[in-house]
Amino acid sequence: MDASRPENHPAADNAHHLLSLAEAALYCRDIAELADIFLKTVLRLTEAPAALLYVSDERPASSCLFHAGLLTDTALPDKSACEAQFKLLAQTDLPAGPLPPGQGLLPQFILYPIKRQERPCGFLGLAQNEASRSAQEAMLLQVLALLGHALNNLLERLDCEKQINNLNAYLSVSTMIAQALDLRDVLEAVLYFCMDRVAAEAASVLLLDFAKENFRFYSAEGPAKPVLLTASFPADQGLAGAVLATQQAEVINEVQADPRFYSKFDDDSGFTTRNMIAIPLTAGAEKIGVLEIINKIDGPFTDDDLLFLQTIAEEIAFAIRNAKLFEVVVKSYCKQRQGLNTCKGCKRPLGSWTPCVRYREETAGLEV
Repeated sequence: MDASRPENHPAADNAHHLLSLAEAALYCRDIAELADIFLKTVLRLTEAPAALLYVSDERPASSCLFHAGLLTDTALPDKSACEAQFKLLAQTDLPAGPLPPGQGLLPQFILYPIKRQERPCGFLGLAQNEASRSAQEAMLLQVLALLGHALNNLLERLDCEKQINNLNAYLSVSTMIAQALDLRDVLEAVLYFCMDRVAAEAASVLLLDFAKENFRFYSAEGPAKPVLLTASFPADQGLAGAVLATQQAEVINEVQADPRFYSKFDDDSGFTTRNMIAIPLTAGAEKIGVLEIINKIDGPFTDDDLLFLQTIAEEIAFAIRNAKLFEVVVKSYCKQRQGLNTCKGCKRPLGSWTPCVRYREETAGLEV
C-alpha cells in the first residue's frame, strides 16, 4: 500500500474527522443531529466501545441524553444519574480534561466536562481503558472545545428562531383581535391558536362580573366547554382566584395535588385537569379575569410556554376591556337616538359602528 496516501496517516485521518465535524456543526438543525455526528466522530477518533453525551440547556430548563456504541459489561446510565453528575460538575470549577478521581458518579465512564461560554453545559462519557485514553487526549480536548462552540451557536440560533416564531404568533393574534367584528368568535379562534401553539387540550377565558365577586366563562374550548359556558363561581376560589389575587401568572403541573384547585367542573364534566397555566387578565390597572390553558399533551408546561401566553393574555385583556367600553357607548348611542324604551334591537356584531336599525330606516329616504 502507498504510505503517502492520507488515509494511512492517523494525523490526517483525525484532521479529516475534525473538519467533517466542524462542517456538519454549521448545518445541524437541532441538538439530536449535532449529538449524533459528534458521538460518531468521537468513537472513530478514540476507538472507544461506547460514548454518551449529556447536554443541559437553561433556556428553558431542559436536558438531553444521547449515546452511541455498544456496551457489554456496563449498563447505560439513566438520565437522572446524568443529571446528578451534571449538578456536581456545575458546582465545581473543573479543568477541560477528564474528571479527577472521586469527582465522577458514573465510574464506568471517563468523563469530560463540556463548557459553553465558560459555563458547564454538559459532559462526554467514554467507556474505554485508561491506557487508551492518553494517546488521544489532546485531540479529544479540541473536539470538546469545538462541540462547546457548536452547541452555543446552535442554541443561540434555536433561541432566535423561537423568538421569531413567538413574535409572528403574537402578531397573528394581535391582527385577529384588531380586526374582530365579534369578540366571542375571535376569542374562540385565539384560544384554539394558543392550544395549538403550546400543545394543550383545553383553554378558557374567565371574566369577573360587574361586582367583581364571581367568575363566569366568557369563552372556553375543549371537552368541558358545554359545562363551562353556563357556569360561574366565586372569584376568590380556585387557581383562577389565586392568580387574580396575586396578579402573578403560574405554571401548575400538578393540579390535582394543589389545595387551591376548584374541582367542581371536573366532577360535573368528567374532564380531568392534569396541569395548567393560569394568567391574570389585566388592562392597565383594571382586573378583567383569568386566562387558563389546560393539559399539555406531551408533558409538563414550561416557562417558555408561559412567556408566550403572557403576551397573548395582554392582548386579550385589552380587547375585552375595549369591547365592554364599546358596549356602553353603543347602548348610550341607542338611548340618545331612540329613547330608552324605543330601541328595535340592532343585533349587529360587536365592533361595528353601523347606525342602529331605526336610524337607518329614518335616513334611508335621504340617501341618493
